[in-house]
Amino acid sequence: MASKPRSNMPATPYEKRRLGVERRLQAALERLVSGTPKHPSLRGRAYRPSVSALAREAGVSRNTIYANHRSIIKELNSNHPVTTRKRPNPKHKIAELGTMIEQLQLQKRQLATENAAILKRAIDAETMLDQLRKQNTRLLKERAATRQPVVLLASNSDLIPSDPDNVVLS
Repeated sequence: MASKPRSNMPATPYEKRRLGVERRLQAALERLVSGTPKHPSLRGRAYRPSVSALAREAGVSRNTIYANHRSIIKELNSNHPVTTRKRPNPKHKIAELGTMIEQLQLQKRQLATENAAILKRAIDAETMLDQLRKQNTRLLKERAATRQPVVLLASNSDLIPSDPDNVVLS
């Protein structure tokens, strides 16, 4: 015995999709009316709740709304006010910008101090490098001098053999 489909459950995939789109449209309409759209092109701008704005917010095509969701168009056309962006008070904006300027000037001074410290370290490093190069040159000369053959002169001719191959060790 086959069970009957529930009356509140959609029977076909078409009906499921239609109900899902209906829910998305209702949620999008509520966001548009409340002035809190999620779509980036609608945020922070003045807009009039229209089929185009609703379709953009819900992520569906306008044709879908016109063809399958006439009830939402009626609801959309009911007297919904145009949402406008609130302008900040100029005095508050000036104070905010003044604070930002002070912070940026302080940051600029701190960066200049840090740059000066880094420059000093770089100059000190270059000076140390020059000193180490000079020391390296001196040490290389000393090493080269110590590797030169040394002629030993002795007052006693017995100490230095004339022929190194005939040396007899006692």
